[in-house]
Amino acid sequence: MLFNSFTFWIFFSVLFSLYGILSHGAQNLLLLLGSYLFYGWWDWRFLSLMLFSTVVDYAMGRKIADSAPDSPHRKKWLWISMVVNLGLLGFFKYFNFFVDSTVGMLSALGFEAHRPTLDIVLPVGISFYTFQTMSYTIDVYRGSLKPARNIWDFALFVSFFPQLVAGPIERASNLLPQVEQPRRMTWEGWCEGAALIVIGLFKKVAVADTLAPMAELAFHAPERCSGATLLWGLYAFSIQIYADFSGYSDMARGLARMMGFNLMENFQQPYFSASITEFWRRWHISLSTWLRDYLYIPLGGNRGGPAMGYRNLMLTMTLGGLWHGASWAFVVWGVLHGLYLAVHKRILGGTKPMDIPPKDTFARFAVYLVKVLVTFHLVALTWIFFRAGTFAHAFDYLSGILTWRGPLAGSDAVRFDSDDISLMIAAVVSLLALVDIPQYWKRNHTVLLRWPYAWKVLGFTTLLIWVILSRRTENVPFIYFQF
Repeated sequence: MLFNSFTFWIFFSVLFSLYGILSHGAQNLLLLLGSYLFYGWWDWRFLSLMLFSTVVDYAMGRKIADSAPDSPHRKKWLWISMVVNLGLLGFFKYFNFFVDSTVGMLSALGFEAHRPTLDIVLPVGISFYTFQTMSYTIDVYRGSLKPARNIWDFALFVSFFPQLVAGPIERASNLLPQVEQPRRMTWEGWCEGAALIVIGLFKKVAVADTLAPMAELAFHAPERCSGATLLWGLYAFSIQIYADFSGYSDMARGLARMMGFNLMENFQQPYFSASITEFWRRWHISLSTWLRDYLYIPLGGNRGGPAMGYRNLMLTMTLGGLWHGASWAFVVWGVLHGLYLAVHKRILGGTKPMDIPPKDTFARFAVYLVKVLVTFHLVALTWIFFRAGTFAHAFDYLSGILTWRGPLAGSDAVRFDSDDISLMIAAVVSLLALVDIPQYWKRNHTVLLRWPYAWKVLGFTTLLIWVILSRRTENVPFIYFQF
């Protein structure tokens, strides 16, 4: 089920109506069954993977907690959890990738190699719930979290449907206590949740899905595009992926908020960042903090000198790129971000990067805007590899922009007319004026609720009209469902 589909809203309306009249224990059971129905709607067979991971991690968490602090068995239980989770993720997500890479390498060396005829379907959301359950057992092992004592509560923590398939990747320390303790549904929570849902729908339907055809045209056949067309297509995808992914996170947080849960913020206007370091404090926050706490710091962080710090940073971002998809193009995406961060860390030294625009002088504010534009274009450059899928497409796309390929003749040339550009600009301006700038300035994702009544009604009415007018006949899946 997609958040932007009528099927989902029928499902949620029924579930929410029952949820409001049940006791805490019955609410949890309803949410667990509803979450399994939600996930099984795509393919019920993959429920077995999530159930298996749930049982293993619940059991290992109990084993670790019940073992003496100095017991050698604690590490054994942790390793069982890690091997099971990474094994499932590795097999279903990376088996075809490693087989294809091995076959390609052997062929390049002159050896005859045949690819096994084993086609593996990637289960939706496996990267998200795998990282979520892994962080649970690691935190229990570290002693920073008490294990769940009720397997049904733990199962709901793993499968909670609003954030199950595309995050945010919740820590057990935040979500599990909210599952275990009774929750209060309030008028304020309903209003905030509804506001986040409307904003998320606007981002997804009115912005992301509006820009998606432009991005698709440019990236599908970059050799048939001029440099200007490729640049517009890159801008379209850069905004699309932000609006699509952050829109999902907004809706996930809104749905949870209406039911009395508080999920973490996953995006904080990342394209307003004045540096690449700041960008990663604002983009996909649940993943960036996960990589920091469970990969970068255990690798040694910046301990051991600058060289070790840069190495650990590169390893973390490279693996972060591979987490996004089984492709060398995603690895390059991660490597580029690792290089950006390492260079910025080298230049920055011990100074904390600026995360708010200076207000004292126009000159300093102008410098800040230049930094924002430079950061945005550095990030946009990496999106070429993220979106293109293959090196051939990525290099063709990049070369077309760098050489500023002129307009192409012929009927098969891809061009954007003034209506395409105008629609894109209108969508972006609306996103900035109604959502991102107010949220950024007030550091509040539901700032529209604080506006004067007339302006508040006008703002939400405008968002809803945009959604209604922009909605397609078919429901467009969220980009991060493929990860």
